[in-house]
Amino acid sequence: MNIGLFTSVFFNNIGNGFIDLGAEVTINAAKPEGASLVKYSQCANFAASMGTKFLIKENPVVNKAWVTLMQHHARDVQDKSYSAAVSTLDIFSVAKLLPVDILIIPGCVLTVPFFTIYGKLLEDMTKRGTKLVFLGASGNFYNEYEIGNVKRWLEKLKPLAVMTRDSVAYEHYKGLAPYTYNGIDNVFFVNRLGIPKLESSIGEYAVINLEEPKHQAMKKKLEEKLTAAGRQIVYTDHKPFPYSKVISFVKKKNMIISDYPMDYLVLYRNASEVFSDRVHACIPTLSFGNKAMLISDTPRKALFENVGLRDFGKKPAKGVEGLSEMQDSQIRFLKDLLAKEM
Repeated sequence: MNIGLFTSVFFNNIGNGFIDLGAEVTINAAKPEGASLVKYSQCANFAASMGTKFLIKENPVVNKAWVTLMQHHARDVQDKSYSAAVSTLDIFSVAKLLPVDILIIPGCVLTVPFFTIYGKLLEDMTKRGTKLVFLGASGNFYNEYEIGNVKRWLEKLKPLAVMTRDSVAYEHYKGLAPYTYNGIDNVFFVNRLGIPKLESSIGEYAVINLEEPKHQAMKKKLEEKLTAAGRQIVYTDHKPFPYSKVISFVKKKNMIISDYPMDYLVLYRNASEVFSDRVHACIPTLSFGNKAMLISDTPRKALFENVGLRDFGKKPAKGVEGLSEMQDSQIRFLKDLLAKEM
């Protein structure tokens, strides 16, 4: 059996790299003896489909206007903008050239943008016999437009399994695959990567990762509170593209930005606490048993309910009780599923 992992594009969101690493941990623990793992990148299809539109959106002026708009109207605007401006292209890729028996697709992929960009590739692969498994999957907004679009694609692709990371996705899509599982986000598995505890050269430190413009006032309050407590602060940004941004950011005191996911995971592994408006700064921190707080009203925070953190976002949490058992359960489900397909 050849198992493929459809790895994410993370130059515009490093958290997608965390998802890939956690998914790989899960697959390696679950794959049958004698099975091989092949990793394919989503990058070619993303680049071809987005094209100059992505370059335009990354213009500092356009990006600022886009981010401001998305803060308030993402639920109504984002999906329709993809449907109107982005085409599902027939791109020649390694995945298409050398298809596998099972393709595992991790992350927030039950969305309009994902199927707009990758739907044609997945359809071609399924026609050649590849079976699809969505692992730790979810949607963006769960509005009527998104749900209808995703259901149409799942009915067309007929995946072998849909394993979700939140109960909302599970309830919407559980009838659209032979195997379904209401599980946890892939990034909750990164504590199994063996990242060591290290001694910091600046002593105990907290991380502030607040990137949305509307959180700047909160950022200042946190800085004042942590500084008054004598705590060192390290800042991160999860978007290492374009490099002109990196050049300007690295000049700032205690700012870390990288195109290498492990840099962030090592940092979060050794942080005393992390304050972020990104779920994938909080999840690895919690998986390592450290303290984190999400400052965001994103619908994606529903995934924390699946690990028992129902009030996460209202107050900080430290670690996840029973995480090892939840990890083992998800691995067992995937292992049994793959064994049946062997």
